[in-house]
Amino acid sequence: MINKTYESIKRFIKEYYKTLIIYAAIFCILTTHLPYYISSPGGLINTMDKVTTNDNFKLKGSLNMAYVSEMHATIPTFIFSYLAKDWDRVKEKDTVAGSESIKDMEYRNHMLLNESNKIAELVAYKNSNIDYEIKNDKIYVTYIDDLAKTNLKVKDQIIKIDGNSIPNKNYLLAYISSKNIGDKIEITILNKKKEITKTATLIDVNGEPKVGALITEDFEIKSKRKIKFDFKEEESGPSGGLMITLAIYSSINKIDLTNGKKIAGTGTIDIDGNVGEISGVKYKLIGAVKEKADIFLVPQSNYKEAKRIKKERGYIIDIVPVETFEEALRYLTK
Repeated sequence: MINKTYESIKRFIKEYYKTLIIYAAIFCILTTHLPYYISSPGGLINTMDKVTTNDNFKLKGSLNMAYVSEMHATIPTFIFSYLAKDWDRVKEKDTVAGSESIKDMEYRNHMLLNESNKIAELVAYKNSNIDYEIKNDKIYVTYIDDLAKTNLKVKDQIIKIDGNSIPNKNYLLAYISSKNIGDKIEITILNKKKEITKTATLIDVNGEPKVGALITEDFEIKSKRKIKFDFKEEESGPSGGLMITLAIYSSINKIDLTNGKKIAGTGTIDIDGNVGEISGVKYKLIGAVKEKADIFLVPQSNYKEAKRIKKERGYIIDIVPVETFEEALRYLTK
């Protein structure tokens, strides 16, 4: 029986080997990744599909995050990128910072998304006079600059600096700012429940003392309100912070900020409610127009570029620059 099967396979391969080679070649062409990423216009993600509260509040319109479509280039998509007007190629090595690996970049972006969502929840609570408590605050290293003079590594959890316990990220940053360029500090990390002391010599970054590392915070928020985030594995980054904050605020206060309109936007959010600059505003605006959004909220620092693209392409959409969550809220409530 085994011999017959073996002979049948041999005959099949001998008879159809040319076809099999062609299929294998097509498979390789379609799936082999090139050392490039391709950025193109994305679309909109309804924030109510990403944020669930225990208020069950419905909007007449919608609050949407604009996003950029990114893909690892294959041979067909690489060729098509030369034909498509708004498809741009970026070398793989240029998508990461310095000697950062792709895996470290992905880890950083997922941590930034998590931090952004927690901050969005805090800002919404602060502006709604809702009681909350921050617990289990953890601080992680998510990026090390090539110029940094430290033996810290990505994913290190920082618990002390110069022997002092760190209550939160702002305390750590303020402590470092109080030092001088060239000062050497001791940083204690937690590794498998063991404390390990590492060091850093503060470097000059725009005239200020810095470790040369990106610090990202993870914490729990205790409140009577229940907020649940539902993001896919491939979704990452902090640029949806403003729109997530607006969605949470709208739900917990049962205030429809949309006035029946499709509102799109982008921008990071910090703990003080400041809206920060984002990348890829061109792709996000194109996606918002494609999805027929009425309003596009954009960080003040990205406004000129968005306005220029709107004028060049004759788009009919209201572009609104905002510097803070409060500004966006005032505009929408009007």
